[in-house]
Amino acid sequence: MAKIRHIAIASKDADKTKKFYTEIFGMEVIQKLDSPKIYGYLLTDGYINMAILDFKEDAVAGSEWGVDFSGLHHMGFQIDESEGIPEKLEAAGYEPRSDINQALGMKEGGASSHRHEFKYSAPDGVVIDLSSTGWAATSPSKAD
Repeated sequence: MAKIRHIAIASKDADKTKKFYTEIFGMEVIQKLDSPKIYGYLLTDGYINMAILDFKEDAVAGSEWGVDFSGLHHMGFQIDESEGIPEKLEAAGYEPRSDINQALGMKEGGASSHRHEFKYSAPDGVVIDLSSTGWAATSPSKAD
């Protein structure tokens, strides 16, 4: 069974949002992000990875949101490749987000240079992020 291991929040003030989750909820910063495409932080509670993202490019955020969007951006499920979840999504009519995958440098079919992760559309505008390897500081076991 796929497990939620990653949540991403788009924020126009990543520092303030990071401070909120670390000071109020005790989440730990595991990485600061500062690239030409994204500024922000990766946080963890030891079980789930939370990304706080200030997008610098519309294509990376997704054309329907763009860089000015704030709020829940996507959820990540750690999957077992044998479950066939990408095939199930496509059979049900949910398309890969090739635009976002390509903007992030992910190869078509899901394999990026550093991890197996790819994004799909879901109902209500939510993006689903699938990974067979998980995210930094998340539980390594899919069964946990």
